[in-house]
Amino acid sequence: MPGLPPAALIFDMDGLLVDSEPLWLQVVQAFCRARGFVWTKEHHAGCVGGGLRATLSAMSERFGFAVEHERDVAVLIDDFIGSVGGLVLKPGAADLLSATALAGLPTALASSSPRRLIDAVLERFALRPRFQAVVSGDDVAHPKPAPDIFLRAAAALGVPPARCAVLEDSLAGVTAGRAAGMVVVAVPEA
Repeated sequence: MPGLPPAALIFDMDGLLVDSEPLWLQVVQAFCRARGFVWTKEHHAGCVGGGLRATLSAMSERFGFAVEHERDVAVLIDDFIGSVGGLVLKPGAADLLSATALAGLPTALASSSPRRLIDAVLERFALRPRFQAVVSGDDVAHPKPAPDIFLRAAAALGVPPARCAVLEDSLAGVTAGRAAGMVVVAVPEA
């Protein structure tokens, strides 16, 4: 359906709507420090958008320590949620969501983050009512850059993937949106 305007918008969360990447970096650096390793911004940049399991796998590969995914993901999420009060929305995020609602466009949030983390962030900013569907990394077998999360969001909205536009800030997310056959609007970090 080339040339038709999008019938729905699908938003990423971390780094696009919420300025969470600096907090994630702090949480992951503290996690590594407690284990005697140094996690740099460069290490972290290679994991943005891929989810916590991918980050933990990268740590394990880089530093050679055993990862217990369930336990370690829970620790990272707990640490992040404990600091969620310090998060801020990205400039223009609230205005964009308001304009989308006024236009009557269905919206979904599709984030690689775990459900309870997404819920904490949405509660922090009272954003849950802005989305007709929320899909987390817990809801799909394959995280970004696989298209699963966006395909599931489109299905939840009842909109064909080709009629959805994805707003993303990460390479993994852009790749996933393209693989899902959606229009992708890349919004890189400033």
